[in-house]
Amino acid sequence: RVLLAVLLVLATPAVTLLLGILAQRELLEAPVAAGEAWQLFLAAVGEGLLQHHLLGSLLFPFLALGAYPCWLLLWNVLFWK
Repeated sequence: RVLLAVLLVLATPAVTLLLGILAQRELLEAPVAAGEAWQLFLAAVGEGLLQHHLLGSLLFPFLALGAYPCWLLLWNVLFWK
């Protein structure tokens, strides 16, 4: 159960984005520290929200509407009693 809980936390959209940022910087051969990775993560989330608000970009809501229900479904399937 504990292993499944850890895997579930690692599969959250936020952790996936953070790991994607770390992987992208590693592939660019410019690794970042944890603090800088956190700042890049916050900038990515903030920019997505800002683009949605100012430009009417629908990418952020579509990703949120797609990822959040899948996350809830995964949570229910793994921890169903």
